[in-house]
Amino acid sequence: MIYDAISVVVPCYNEEQNIYRNLNKIKNHLEKNFKDFEIIVVNDGSTDGTVSEIEKFGKDCPCPCTIVNHGENKGKGWAVREGMLRAKFEVVMFLDADLAIPIEELNIFYDKIIEGYDVVIASRFVPGLIILKPVKWYRKIMEKVFRLLRILIINEWEVKDTQCGFKVFTADAARSIFTRLTVNRFAFDAEVIFLAKKFGYRVKELPIRLQNPQNSHINLLIDPINMFFDLIRIRLNNIRGVYKDVRIENQNK
Repeated sequence: MIYDAISVVVPCYNEEQNIYRNLNKIKNHLEKNFKDFEIIVVNDGSTDGTVSEIEKFGKDCPCPCTIVNHGENKGKGWAVREGMLRAKFEVVMFLDADLAIPIEELNIFYDKIIEGYDVVIASRFVPGLIILKPVKWYRKIMEKVFRLLRILIINEWEVKDTQCGFKVFTADAARSIFTRLTVNRFAFDAEVIFLAKKFGYRVKELPIRLQNPQNSHINLLIDPINMFFDLIRIRLNNIRGVYKDVRIENQNK
């Protein structure tokens, strides 16, 4: 089956070793499976040769590729938001630059968008998960602790896994959610799902093939603390009325 069109956002930070090859993998899959597509690469202040590799890909590969280059590291949430709000097609996704979840998984996610879901996300906690490379023990502990904190602090228990870097949206859902995003770092995924549920969008979790990368950009001392306080921020934002119900807003226009 050949699908219609999609915008693909790839946030990256210090991915010099893999980014050129992985962008090629993304491009090849999209060319074979979609009538039209665009790739939006957002460099989040990389300090290695990532920018050169991205620019080389842009020159070598004749495909629609937008490069957003920022000299300062602002966080994955910021990079994803920058890319998502530049997308032009009616279906838009983001995925991690290391392709921990292979781009080939995209087709079953797109099928769910066609069925009527607004947000389709990868999940490690639903039946059907296939682990190609095992996750490190400390990452397992972090995942379980964060999931518990998310349930306790923002009362989000319906969605089992918010943190996988492979999510597909309708353009309407993406615009509504990402224009209201306030978290710039790793807990932004939790805010994305919190807003999707708050605004009444249909969310679907799907199992995936997962090849956990051996290297990670997560700082084991600083990032868990930041993620805890970001969950507190989401809770307080909601209490203070920072998040407006977009469907009610649209009805009142």
